[in-house]
Amino acid sequence: MKVKMVCQRDYETREVELPMSEEALLKIQGSVLDRNTKGYITGDEMKYYNEQGEEIENIFLLNRQLQQ
Repeated sequence: MKVKMVCQRDYETREVELPMSEEALLKIQGSVLDRNTKGYITGDEMKYYNEQGEEIENIFLLNRQLQQ
């Protein structure tokens, strides 16, 4: 499943293919956010969208569900 990760501050966007390892997902999220100040800890400035453009509330929960 393709998911777009969008930073709400500068609208940097990255597209990922789920499922993937949670570590890789955190690393990609950190590269989309401003790594020097926020890092990947604060995901509150991130929005996630599926292939139909619908917002995904919890990308990590979705990722775990797809791994099962």
